[in-house]
Amino acid sequence: MEIDKIEISKVDIENNQVEKIDSTLYGDELVNYLEELFQIVIDGGSGRKFEFERKTTEVRAQITKINNQEDFTEITDVIAQRLLNSESDAQERMDALGIIILKGIVVQALIIDEDQEKFIICKADHNDFLDEVNYELTRGLPIKKKAFKAFVCELNEEDNINDVLVYDTNPKDTKYWWADFLELEKVFTDEYNTEKAFNAIDKSVFNGIKKKHPQDYTYLRNSTVRYFRSNDRFEMNDFLDNGIGNYEPYDNELNINEVKDKIRELPTKKRSPFDNQFNIIKEKVTARFKSTVILTEQIDLQIKQDIPEDVIFAHEDPDGTKYVKIRSEKGYKFFIKDNEEN
Repeated sequence: MEIDKIEISKVDIENNQVEKIDSTLYGDELVNYLEELFQIVIDGGSGRKFEFERKTTEVRAQITKINNQEDFTEITDVIAQRLLNSESDAQERMDALGIIILKGIVVQALIIDEDQEKFIICKADHNDFLDEVNYELTRGLPIKKKAFKAFVCELNEEDNINDVLVYDTNPKDTKYWWADFLELEKVFTDEYNTEKAFNAIDKSVFNGIKKKHPQDYTYLRNSTVRYFRSNDRFEMNDFLDNGIGNYEPYDNELNINEVKDKIRELPTKKRSPFDNQFNIIKEKVTARFKSTVILTEQIDLQIKQDIPEDVIFAHEDPDGTKYVKIRSEKGYKFFIKDNEEN
């Protein structure tokens, strides 16, 4: 990734002003922070697909000017001012709810990524983290957990903007950012995303390990059901980190990293694409925990809900005899009578 052009401005709705930051004063820490932020955006690990309502909206019209090689500074000034106006209008609506839109910097950049030119608009929330002298990082900047909203699109001479991605680290995407400021429309609904994402993970990935790795299949599928039912928002990286996490397979032949890679590729599949980031609509998750495990011809183990890891164990005696051990106070009281008679 290479940064071709960049403009940074402070957006201050409290004082109703946009302040351009002199590029000669950019500190190394700020540049490094922004490069990390851009990399997150262009890696495509999260984000949501949108499209412009029409080609004549204000931001879309400025992108046409970028494609026509017009003055980048003037273009970014127009966009930064629009963001200020959109945030001011949104703040008036939010005052009644006691919600305050954070101050921030708006970063606009042209970057080259694998020979493709891209335009990024990014607002990084902060609390006066830029030093007034050298713009090094001081306080308030979310280094480890970056708080930002972003937009990215590919540029071309034909001025066709089809693939638009929007990012928002807010647990619920901030509507003023994509609807008011950028004037975009969602490509996929939350209902569609919830249904397609769960079904793709379940059928395209987990079904492939069901026969050869039944124990791992049951654990991973139940963990995914739990994630979709207990979280309000799906983010691909969060699901891989927390829904699956550092899971150690029962079967050593199962490569969990390969499973994660297959899941990570699902949103780009042409047959049933979905977003990497969306709000989960729980009524669309109709799948149940896998409830029956055949132990013997006479015994089935019925599972009603997710099981903690320290309740059921697989055990093998030195002579090779295999058992399923279940920690259970109630079950112990029931079976101990038989054991005492022997």
